[in-house]
Amino acid sequence: MRYSETLLDHFRNPRNAGMMREPDGVGEGEYPECMDLARVYLRVRRGRVVEARFQSYGCGPTIATSSAGTELITGAPLEELVELSSARVERAVGGLPEDRAHAAEVVSAAIRAAARDALGRMGRT
Repeated sequence: MRYSETLLDHFRNPRNAGMMREPDGVGEGEYPECMDLARVYLRVRRGRVVEARFQSYGCGPTIATSSAGTELITGAPLEELVELSSARVERAVGGLPEDRAHAAEVVSAAIRAAARDALGRMGRT
């Protein structure tokens, strides 16, 4: 099988999709070769993510990885997210085929950017 059941479930039933009003942090990641884009919004309380939402444009794995990524980071401290690896995001969907590994890179970049933005807004850069 090409995709895991976890990835297929997140693609068919994405969690946390859509914009967020007055987020505490926003970040984007992109993969220009196929024009995939992910935008992640964070709501933060006491330095931890209490809510994460996303908007993604691109292939199914990018949408699924965005959904899984928002679940992965909820409850996490911002400082940890600044270093979030694409491998950790990829594991959240049960792996990706080599030709779709960019999905985890796009999403992890968006999460790292959103965490940096939130820390900057808090004066903790």
